[in-house]
Amino acid sequence: MELRKRLAQLSHEDKYPFHMPGHKGRFSSLIGNFDTTEIPGLDNLHCPQDVLSRAQDTVAGIYKAAKTYFLVNGSSVGIMAAIAALTKPGDCVLVVKNCHKSVLAGLVHSGAMPVWIDQSLCPNLRHWLPPSTEAVKELIAKYSIKAAIFTNPDYYGLAPDITSLAQVCQKAGIAVIVDEAHGAHLHWGKTLGLPQSAIDAGCDIIVQSPHKTLPALTQAAWMHITDLALEEQMQETLNLFHTTSPSYLLLSSLEYAGDWASSYGSVMLRRLKILADVLNLRCKQLNLDFPQTLSNRDWTKFLLPNRRGLVGLLRSQGIFPELIQGDKVLFMLTMADALVPQGIAALYRLLPLIEALPEIPGEEIILPPLPKQEITPREAWQRPGEKVSLAKARGRIARQVLAPYPPGTMVVAPGQRLESEHVDYLQKLHAKKVIPQWLEVI
Repeated sequence: MELRKRLAQLSHEDKYPFHMPGHKGRFSSLIGNFDTTEIPGLDNLHCPQDVLSRAQDTVAGIYKAAKTYFLVNGSSVGIMAAIAALTKPGDCVLVVKNCHKSVLAGLVHSGAMPVWIDQSLCPNLRHWLPPSTEAVKELIAKYSIKAAIFTNPDYYGLAPDITSLAQVCQKAGIAVIVDEAHGAHLHWGKTLGLPQSAIDAGCDIIVQSPHKTLPALTQAAWMHITDLALEEQMQETLNLFHTTSPSYLLLSSLEYAGDWASSYGSVMLRRLKILADVLNLRCKQLNLDFPQTLSNRDWTKFLLPNRRGLVGLLRSQGIFPELIQGDKVLFMLTMADALVPQGIAALYRLLPLIEALPEIPGEEIILPPLPKQEITPREAWQRPGEKVSLAKARGRIARQVLAPYPPGTMVVAPGQRLESEHVDYLQKLHAKKVIPQWLEVI
Protein backbone atom coordinates (compact mmCIF):
# COMPACT_ATOMS: atom_id res chain seq x y z
CA MET A 1 0.00 0.00 0.00
CA GLU A 2 2.24 2.73 -1.35
CA LEU A 3 -0.07 5.67 -0.59
CA ARG A 4 -0.40 4.66 3.06
CA LYS A 5 3.38 4.30 3.40
CA ARG A 6 3.95 7.69 1.77
CA LEU A 7 1.47 9.31 4.16
CA ALA A 8 3.22 7.72 7.15
CA GLN A 9 6.61 8.90 5.93
CA LEU A 10 5.50 12.47 5.25
CA SER A 11 3.67 12.72 8.57
CA HIS A 12 7.13 12.51 10.22
CA GLU A 13 8.91 14.77 7.74
CA ASP A 14 6.24 17.49 7.78
CA LYS A 15 7.28 18.91 11.17
CA TYR A 16 6.20 22.52 10.70
CA PRO A 17 3.21 22.55 8.33
CA PHE A 18 2.25 25.93 6.95
CA HIS A 19 -0.52 24.52 4.77
CA MET A 20 -4.04 23.18 5.12
CA PRO A 21 -5.78 21.58 6.96
CA GLY A 22 -6.19 24.00 9.84
CA HIS A 23 -5.64 21.43 12.58
CA LYS A 24 -2.07 20.81 11.26
CA GLY A 25 -1.99 17.42 12.95
CA ARG A 26 -1.76 19.04 16.39
CA PHE A 27 -5.04 17.62 17.70
CA SER A 28 -4.36 13.94 18.24
CA SER A 29 -7.75 13.44 19.88
CA LEU A 30 -9.39 14.77 16.70
CA ILE A 31 -7.66 12.87 13.94
CA GLY A 32 -4.44 11.08 13.04
CA ASN A 33 -1.58 12.40 10.97
CA PHE A 34 -2.92 11.12 7.66
CA ASP A 35 -5.26 14.06 7.16
CA THR A 36 -3.12 16.28 4.97
CA THR A 37 -3.25 18.01 1.60
CA GLU A 38 -1.50 17.82 -1.79
CA ILE A 39 2.02 18.46 -0.58
CA PRO A 40 4.93 17.19 -2.72
CA GLY A 41 4.94 13.42 -2.84
CA LEU A 42 1.19 12.93 -2.42
CA ASP A 43 0.07 13.52 -6.02
CA ASN A 44 -3.11 15.34 -7.12
CA LEU A 45 -6.51 13.65 -7.43
CA HIS A 46 -7.51 16.01 -10.27
CA CYS A 47 -4.47 14.99 -12.32
CA PRO A 48 -3.00 11.84 -10.74
CA GLN A 49 0.43 10.91 -12.10
CA ASP A 50 2.25 9.44 -9.13
CA VAL A 51 1.20 7.56 -5.99
CA LEU A 52 -2.56 8.13 -6.48
CA SER A 53 -2.34 7.02 -10.09
CA ARG A 54 -0.65 3.78 -9.05
CA ALA A 55 -3.17 3.18 -6.26
CA GLN A 56 -6.04 3.60 -8.71
CA ASP A 57 -4.34 1.30 -11.20
CA THR A 58 -3.96 -1.35 -8.49
CA VAL A 59 -7.70 -1.30 -7.79
CA ALA A 60 -8.45 -1.37 -11.52
CA GLY A 61 -6.30 -4.49 -11.76
CA ILE A 62 -8.17 -6.12 -8.89
CA TYR A 63 -11.53 -5.59 -10.60
CA LYS A 64 -10.12 -6.08 -14.12
CA ALA A 65 -11.34 -2.63 -15.15
CA ALA A 66 -9.66 -0.52 -17.82
CA LYS A 67 -9.40 2.42 -15.42
CA THR A 68 -10.47 3.25 -11.86
CA TYR A 69 -11.01 6.70 -10.36
CA PHE A 70 -11.03 7.31 -6.60
CA LEU A 71 -13.99 9.39 -5.41
CA VAL A 72 -14.15 11.33 -2.14
CA ASN A 73 -17.72 12.63 -2.49
CA GLY A 74 -19.37 9.22 -2.39
CA SER A 75 -20.89 7.34 -5.32
CA SER A 76 -23.15 10.33 -5.94
CA VAL A 77 -20.34 12.35 -7.51
CA GLY A 78 -19.49 9.44 -9.82
CA ILE A 79 -23.10 9.01 -10.93
CA MET A 80 -23.48 12.72 -11.63
CA ALA A 81 -20.19 12.91 -13.52
CA ALA A 82 -20.98 9.81 -15.61
CA ILE A 83 -24.33 11.21 -16.73
CA ALA A 84 -22.86 14.63 -17.46
CA ALA A 85 -19.99 13.10 -19.44
CA LEU A 86 -22.14 10.91 -21.68
CA THR A 87 -25.26 13.02 -22.29
CA LYS A 88 -26.24 16.52 -23.31
CA PRO A 89 -29.46 18.56 -23.16
CA GLY A 90 -32.37 16.75 -24.77
CA ASP A 91 -30.74 13.30 -24.90
CA CYS A 92 -33.01 10.47 -23.80
CA VAL A 93 -31.73 8.31 -20.95
CA LEU A 94 -33.24 5.05 -19.71
CA VAL A 95 -33.78 5.24 -15.95
CA VAL A 96 -35.28 2.86 -13.37
CA LYS A 97 -38.15 4.10 -11.19
CA ASN A 98 -36.28 3.47 -7.94
CA CYS A 99 -33.07 5.20 -8.96
CA HIS A 100 -31.00 7.04 -6.37
CA LYS A 101 -31.49 10.79 -6.07
CA SER A 102 -27.98 11.35 -7.48
CA VAL A 103 -29.29 10.15 -10.85
CA LEU A 104 -31.78 13.02 -10.85
CA ALA A 105 -28.98 15.41 -9.89
CA GLY A 106 -26.99 14.15 -12.86
CA LEU A 107 -29.95 14.70 -15.17
CA VAL A 108 -30.36 18.24 -13.85
CA HIS A 109 -26.70 18.94 -14.64
CA SER A 110 -26.74 17.35 -18.10
CA GLY A 111 -30.19 18.46 -19.28
CA ALA A 112 -31.05 14.94 -20.44
CA MET A 113 -34.62 13.63 -20.46
CA PRO A 114 -35.37 10.49 -18.40
CA VAL A 115 -37.28 7.70 -20.09
CA TRP A 116 -38.69 5.68 -17.21
CA ILE A 117 -38.57 1.90 -17.45
CA ASP A 118 -41.78 0.07 -16.57
CA GLN A 119 -41.18 -2.19 -13.57
CA SER A 120 -43.34 -4.65 -11.66
CA LEU A 121 -43.88 -4.55 -7.93
CA CYS A 122 -42.52 -7.17 -5.54
CA PRO A 123 -45.59 -8.22 -3.52
CA ASN A 124 -43.58 -9.25 -0.44
CA LEU A 125 -41.27 -6.27 -0.23
CA ARG A 126 -43.70 -3.78 -1.82
CA HIS A 127 -40.73 -2.55 -3.76
CA TRP A 128 -40.01 -2.20 -7.45
CA LEU A 129 -38.53 -5.29 -9.06
CA PRO A 130 -35.49 -4.83 -11.32
CA PRO A 131 -36.23 -3.96 -14.96
CA SER A 132 -36.73 -6.75 -17.45
CA THR A 133 -34.84 -7.05 -20.70
CA GLU A 134 -38.14 -7.04 -22.59
CA ALA A 135 -39.20 -3.71 -21.10
CA VAL A 136 -35.86 -2.17 -22.06
CA LYS A 137 -36.09 -3.53 -25.61
CA GLU A 138 -39.53 -1.93 -26.04
CA LEU A 139 -38.24 1.49 -25.01
CA ILE A 140 -35.16 1.23 -27.22
CA ALA A 141 -37.45 0.53 -30.19
CA LYS A 142 -39.63 3.52 -29.29
CA TYR A 143 -37.08 6.20 -28.38
CA SER A 144 -33.66 7.35 -29.52
CA ILE A 145 -31.74 6.45 -26.35
CA LYS A 146 -28.26 7.83 -25.63
CA ALA A 147 -27.50 6.10 -22.33
CA ALA A 148 -29.04 3.75 -19.77
CA ILE A 149 -28.65 3.84 -15.99
CA PHE A 150 -29.30 0.67 -13.97
CA THR A 151 -28.94 -0.18 -10.29
CA ASN A 152 -27.14 -3.39 -9.33
CA PRO A 153 -28.11 -4.36 -6.67
CA ASP A 154 -30.65 -2.00 -5.14
CA TYR A 155 -30.98 -1.07 -1.47
CA TYR A 156 -32.80 -4.32 -0.66
CA GLY A 157 -30.40 -6.46 -2.66
CA LEU A 158 -32.60 -7.01 -5.73
CA ALA A 159 -30.50 -7.25 -8.88
CA PRO A 160 -31.37 -7.32 -12.59
CA ASP A 161 -29.95 -9.62 -15.24
CA ILE A 162 -27.24 -7.04 -15.79
CA THR A 163 -25.47 -9.03 -18.52
CA SER A 164 -28.59 -9.25 -20.70
CA LEU A 165 -29.40 -5.59 -20.14
CA ALA A 166 -25.88 -4.57 -21.08
CA GLN A 167 -25.92 -6.69 -24.23
CA VAL A 168 -29.27 -5.29 -25.40
CA CYS A 169 -28.18 -1.71 -24.81
CA GLN A 170 -24.70 -1.97 -26.26
CA LYS A 171 -26.04 -3.74 -29.36
CA ALA A 172 -28.12 -0.60 -29.93
CA GLY A 173 -25.11 1.67 -29.35
CA ILE A 174 -26.33 2.77 -25.91
CA ALA A 175 -23.77 3.45 -23.17
CA VAL A 176 -24.50 1.67 -19.89
CA ILE A 177 -23.93 3.36 -16.53
CA VAL A 178 -24.45 1.24 -13.43
CA ASP A 179 -25.06 2.47 -9.92
CA GLU A 180 -23.34 -0.38 -8.09
CA ALA A 181 -22.93 1.57 -4.86
CA HIS A 182 -24.09 -1.46 -2.88
CA GLY A 183 -22.06 -3.95 -4.92
CA ALA A 184 -18.33 -3.40 -4.35
CA HIS A 185 -18.21 -6.86 -2.73
CA LEU A 186 -19.87 -8.76 -5.61
CA HIS A 187 -16.52 -9.36 -7.32
CA TRP A 188 -15.59 -11.88 -4.60
CA GLY A 189 -18.93 -13.69 -4.50
CA LYS A 190 -19.11 -15.21 -7.97
CA THR A 191 -19.38 -18.79 -6.62
CA LEU A 192 -21.46 -17.90 -3.56
CA GLY A 193 -24.78 -17.05 -5.12
CA LEU A 194 -24.28 -13.29 -5.22
CA PRO A 195 -25.49 -11.29 -8.26
CA GLN A 196 -23.00 -10.64 -11.04
CA SER A 197 -21.01 -7.43 -10.89
CA ALA A 198 -21.63 -4.95 -13.69
CA ILE A 199 -17.88 -4.91 -14.35
CA ASP A 200 -17.92 -8.59 -15.24
CA ALA A 201 -21.00 -7.93 -17.39
CA GLY A 202 -19.01 -5.47 -19.52
CA CYS A 203 -20.96 -2.31 -18.67
CA ASP A 204 -19.30 0.96 -19.63
CA ILE A 205 -19.20 2.90 -16.34
CA ILE A 206 -19.63 1.32 -12.91
CA VAL A 207 -19.76 3.36 -9.72
CA GLN A 208 -19.26 1.62 -6.37
CA SER A 209 -19.20 2.65 -2.70
CA PRO A 210 -16.59 0.51 -0.91
CA HIS A 211 -17.57 2.34 2.28
CA LYS A 212 -20.90 0.47 2.20
CA THR A 213 -19.61 -3.10 1.95
CA LEU A 214 -15.78 -3.05 2.23
CA PRO A 215 -13.42 -1.65 4.90
CA ALA A 216 -13.33 1.97 3.71
CA LEU A 217 -14.27 5.23 5.40
CA THR A 218 -17.69 6.78 4.95
CA GLN A 219 -17.93 8.76 1.69
CA ALA A 220 -15.08 6.82 0.04
CA ALA A 221 -16.07 5.50 -3.39
CA TRP A 222 -14.63 4.68 -6.79
CA MET A 223 -15.62 4.55 -10.44
CA HIS A 224 -14.54 1.94 -12.98
CA ILE A 225 -14.62 2.26 -16.76
CA THR A 226 -14.22 -0.67 -19.15
CA ASP A 227 -13.28 1.41 -22.21
CA LEU A 228 -10.16 3.58 -22.15
CA ALA A 229 -11.74 5.81 -24.82
CA LEU A 230 -13.72 7.35 -21.93
CA GLU A 231 -10.63 8.06 -19.81
CA GLU A 232 -9.90 11.69 -20.61
CA GLN A 233 -13.55 12.70 -20.76
CA MET A 234 -14.31 11.10 -17.39
CA GLN A 235 -11.33 12.73 -15.65
CA GLU A 236 -12.31 16.16 -16.97
CA THR A 237 -15.92 15.75 -15.90
CA LEU A 238 -15.03 14.40 -12.47
CA ASN A 239 -12.84 17.46 -11.96
CA LEU A 240 -15.93 19.66 -12.39
CA PHE A 241 -17.78 17.85 -9.60
CA HIS A 242 -15.04 16.81 -7.20
CA THR A 243 -13.92 18.86 -4.24
CA THR A 244 -10.58 20.61 -4.68
CA SER A 245 -9.70 19.55 -1.13
CA PRO A 246 -9.78 15.75 -1.30
CA SER A 247 -9.38 13.91 1.99
CA TYR A 248 -6.28 11.72 2.11
CA LEU A 249 -7.92 9.77 4.90
CA LEU A 250 -10.60 8.73 2.39
CA LEU A 251 -8.09 8.12 -0.39
CA SER A 252 -5.91 6.00 1.87
CA SER A 253 -8.95 4.00 2.99
CA LEU A 254 -9.78 3.26 -0.65
CA GLU A 255 -6.29 1.89 -1.22
CA TYR A 256 -6.66 -0.17 1.97
CA ALA A 257 -10.10 -1.48 1.04
CA GLY A 258 -8.91 -2.69 -2.35
CA ASP A 259 -5.80 -4.35 -0.92
CA TRP A 260 -7.65 -5.97 2.00
CA ALA A 261 -10.52 -7.28 -0.12
CA SER A 262 -8.10 -8.61 -2.73
CA SER A 263 -6.32 -10.58 -0.01
CA TYR A 264 -9.23 -11.71 2.15
CA GLY A 265 -12.48 -10.98 0.28
CA SER A 266 -13.16 -14.50 -1.00
CA VAL A 267 -12.42 -16.14 2.37
CA MET A 268 -14.48 -13.62 4.32
CA LEU A 269 -17.47 -13.91 2.01
CA ARG A 270 -17.39 -17.70 2.33
CA ARG A 271 -17.45 -17.34 6.10
CA LEU A 272 -20.20 -14.74 5.87
CA LYS A 273 -22.30 -17.02 3.66
CA ILE A 274 -22.21 -19.74 6.34
CA LEU A 275 -23.27 -17.23 9.01
CA ALA A 276 -26.04 -15.81 6.80
CA ASP A 277 -27.33 -19.30 5.99
CA VAL A 278 -27.55 -20.07 9.72
CA LEU A 279 -29.51 -16.86 10.30
CA ASN A 280 -31.88 -17.59 7.41
CA LEU A 281 -32.45 -21.20 8.49
CA ARG A 282 -33.36 -20.09 12.01
CA CYS A 283 -35.70 -17.45 10.58
CA LYS A 284 -37.50 -20.09 8.52
CA GLN A 285 -37.92 -22.25 11.61
CA LEU A 286 -39.46 -19.28 13.44
CA ASN A 287 -41.52 -18.01 10.47
CA LEU A 288 -39.53 -14.79 10.44
CA ASP A 289 -38.37 -15.01 6.85
CA PHE A 290 -39.48 -12.97 3.87
CA PRO A 291 -40.49 -15.29 1.00
CA GLN A 292 -38.32 -14.37 -1.96
CA THR A 293 -39.87 -13.64 -5.33
CA LEU A 294 -36.50 -13.16 -7.02
CA SER A 295 -33.59 -15.58 -6.95
CA ASN A 296 -31.06 -12.98 -8.12
CA ARG A 297 -30.75 -11.21 -4.78
CA ASP A 298 -27.79 -10.12 -2.67
CA TRP A 299 -28.09 -12.29 0.44
CA THR A 300 -25.88 -9.92 2.45
CA LYS A 301 -29.00 -7.73 2.75
CA PHE A 302 -30.69 -9.55 5.64
CA LEU A 303 -34.37 -8.79 6.27
CA LEU A 304 -36.60 -9.34 9.29
CA PRO A 305 -40.29 -8.52 9.66
CA ASN A 306 -40.87 -5.54 11.92
CA ARG A 307 -42.62 -6.30 15.24
CA ARG A 308 -43.97 -4.15 18.06
CA GLY A 309 -41.13 -3.47 20.47
CA LEU A 310 -38.48 -4.71 18.05
CA VAL A 311 -36.52 -1.45 17.95
CA GLY A 312 -36.27 -1.31 21.72
CA LEU A 313 -35.24 -4.96 21.91
CA LEU A 314 -32.49 -4.49 19.35
CA ARG A 315 -31.14 -1.34 20.96
CA SER A 316 -31.08 -3.00 24.39
CA GLN A 317 -28.46 -5.34 22.89
CA GLY A 318 -26.58 -2.59 21.08
CA ILE A 319 -27.94 -3.58 17.64
CA PHE A 320 -28.76 -0.79 15.20
CA PRO A 321 -30.09 -1.98 11.82
CA GLU A 322 -29.55 -0.12 8.56
CA LEU A 323 -33.23 0.68 8.01
CA ILE A 324 -36.60 0.25 9.70
CA GLN A 325 -39.32 0.85 7.16
CA GLY A 326 -42.95 -0.16 7.62
CA ASP A 327 -43.17 -3.91 8.08
CA LYS A 328 -39.49 -4.73 7.42
CA VAL A 329 -36.11 -4.19 9.01
CA LEU A 330 -32.90 -4.29 6.96
CA PHE A 331 -29.55 -5.46 8.31
CA MET A 332 -26.38 -5.14 6.22
CA LEU A 333 -24.00 -8.07 6.58
CA THR A 334 -20.44 -7.38 5.44
CA MET A 335 -17.03 -9.01 5.49
CA ALA A 336 -16.45 -7.24 8.82
CA ASP A 337 -19.16 -9.47 10.34
CA ALA A 338 -17.23 -12.52 9.18
CA LEU A 339 -14.05 -11.10 10.70
CA VAL A 340 -15.81 -10.34 14.00
CA PRO A 341 -18.99 -12.52 14.10
CA GLN A 342 -20.21 -11.51 17.58
CA GLY A 343 -22.82 -9.16 16.08
CA ILE A 344 -24.43 -11.91 14.02
CA ALA A 345 -24.32 -14.20 17.07
CA ALA A 346 -26.13 -11.56 19.15
CA LEU A 347 -28.79 -11.16 16.46
CA TYR A 348 -29.21 -14.93 16.23
CA ARG A 349 -29.84 -15.16 20.00
CA LEU A 350 -32.58 -12.54 19.72
CA LEU A 351 -34.56 -14.29 16.98
CA PRO A 352 -36.79 -16.35 19.33
CA LEU A 353 -37.55 -13.18 21.32
CA ILE A 354 -38.37 -11.33 18.11
CA GLU A 355 -40.71 -14.12 17.02
CA ALA A 356 -42.63 -13.72 20.29
CA LEU A 357 -43.25 -9.99 19.74
CA PRO A 358 -46.72 -8.90 18.50
CA GLU A 359 -46.97 -8.58 14.74
CA ILE A 360 -47.57 -5.23 13.11
CA PRO A 361 -50.62 -5.42 10.84
CA GLY A 362 -49.58 -4.98 7.25
CA GLU A 363 -50.94 -1.90 5.53
CA GLU A 364 -51.29 -2.25 1.80
CA ILE A 365 -50.17 0.80 -0.13
CA ILE A 366 -50.90 0.61 -3.83
CA LEU A 367 -48.24 2.47 -5.73
CA PRO A 368 -49.65 4.79 -8.40
CA PRO A 369 -48.35 4.81 -11.96
CA LEU A 370 -45.31 6.98 -12.54
CA PRO A 371 -46.22 10.65 -13.12
CA LYS A 372 -45.87 11.91 -16.67
CA GLN A 373 -42.52 13.54 -17.36
CA GLU A 374 -43.63 16.86 -18.84
CA ILE A 375 -40.23 18.58 -19.05
CA THR A 376 -36.62 17.66 -18.33
CA PRO A 377 -35.43 17.77 -14.71
CA ARG A 378 -33.09 20.60 -15.69
CA GLU A 379 -35.92 22.72 -17.13
CA ALA A 380 -37.95 22.18 -13.97
CA TRP A 381 -35.00 23.03 -11.75
CA GLN A 382 -34.28 26.26 -13.62
CA ARG A 383 -37.84 27.57 -13.32
CA PRO A 384 -39.00 29.53 -10.28
CA GLY A 385 -40.79 27.33 -7.77
CA GLU A 386 -43.48 27.63 -5.14
CA LYS A 387 -43.75 25.61 -1.94
CA VAL A 388 -47.27 24.28 -1.50
CA SER A 389 -48.96 21.69 0.68
CA LEU A 390 -49.26 18.25 -0.86
CA ALA A 391 -53.01 18.73 -1.31
CA LYS A 392 -52.35 21.79 -3.48
CA ALA A 393 -49.82 19.99 -5.67
CA ARG A 394 -52.51 18.33 -7.79
CA GLY A 395 -52.02 19.14 -11.45
CA ARG A 396 -48.70 20.91 -10.80
CA ILE A 397 -45.22 20.01 -12.04
CA ALA A 398 -42.70 19.07 -9.38
CA ARG A 399 -39.57 21.20 -9.20
CA GLN A 400 -37.72 19.19 -6.56
CA VAL A 401 -36.60 15.63 -5.99
CA LEU A 402 -38.51 13.72 -3.32
CA ALA A 403 -36.29 10.88 -2.12
CA PRO A 404 -36.48 9.86 1.56
CA TYR A 405 -33.10 9.03 3.03
CA PRO A 406 -32.28 6.36 3.70
CA PRO A 407 -32.40 4.86 1.12
CA GLY A 408 -32.42 7.91 -1.15
CA THR A 409 -34.56 6.25 -3.82
CA MET A 410 -36.76 8.51 -5.88
CA VAL A 411 -40.45 9.09 -5.18
CA VAL A 412 -40.94 12.19 -7.33
CA ALA A 413 -38.63 13.66 -9.97
CA PRO A 414 -38.37 17.27 -11.16
CA GLY A 415 -40.48 17.80 -14.27
CA GLN A 416 -43.19 15.25 -13.40
CA ARG A 417 -46.85 16.33 -13.31
CA LEU A 418 -48.69 15.14 -10.22
CA GLU A 419 -52.27 13.96 -10.55
CA SER A 420 -54.72 13.11 -7.74
CA GLU A 421 -53.51 9.51 -7.44
CA HIS A 422 -49.93 10.67 -6.95
CA VAL A 423 -50.86 13.26 -4.34
CA ASP A 424 -52.95 10.70 -2.45
CA TYR A 425 -49.93 8.40 -2.32
CA LEU A 426 -47.64 11.21 -1.16
CA GLN A 427 -50.08 12.08 1.61
CA LYS A 428 -49.96 8.48 2.83
CA LEU A 429 -46.17 8.68 2.89
CA HIS A 430 -46.38 11.91 4.87
CA ALA A 431 -48.72 10.24 7.37
CA LYS A 432 -45.98 7.68 7.93
CA LYS A 433 -43.46 10.52 8.44
CA VAL A 434 -41.53 9.41 5.35
CA ILE A 435 -41.74 12.76 3.52
CA PRO A 436 -42.66 16.35 4.50
CA GLN A 437 -46.15 17.79 4.01
CA TRP A 438 -45.09 20.28 1.35
CA LEU A 439 -43.60 20.11 -2.15
CA GLU A 440 -41.99 22.68 -4.39
CA VAL A 441 -43.82 22.93 -7.71
CA ILE A 442 -43.87 25.15 -10.79
